[in-house]
Amino acid sequence: MSPRAAAFARGVVTAVAPAGRERAKNLLWAAGKLADYALALGLDLVPGVVLHPSTAERFTRCAPGLSGPARRTLRTNLRFIGRRVVPHLYPADLPLPRERSKQPYSAAEVSGYLALAARFKGCQTRSWSRTSTARPCPSSPAA
Repeated sequence: MSPRAAAFARGVVTAVAPAGRERAKNLLWAAGKLADYALALGLDLVPGVVLHPSTAERFTRCAPGLSGPARRTLRTNLRFIGRRVVPHLYPADLPLPRERSKQPYSAAEVSGYLALAARFKGCQTRSWSRTSTARPCPSSPAA
């Protein structure tokens, strides 16, 4: 990490004031990586530019050498920093709508599904029946 990127990372993470040492280390790593990326693009190391959602998103999508989980963690940490340092760029998330839960199945419905499943136990799907020999499935309710 370049000295300019490290100074930027220290500044924004200090503004965030994370709760613990480990959290601060994780945020410093994320901010430093993003700052190095911004320097390589020729961007000014100003929080409003570097922490802009489009810059952070592009970085998390094309940062080389990161696994999927590392990318998701990096993205989450950069959003966390951005929401606290430049909150006007990160609007609040809209709440997800809630639906009423469906009525539970009745005892008769559960019994019917279990009886049907027991009747077809061991049957193969059509794609399987073309490639292997399978036990014939019952073809009518009386079988």
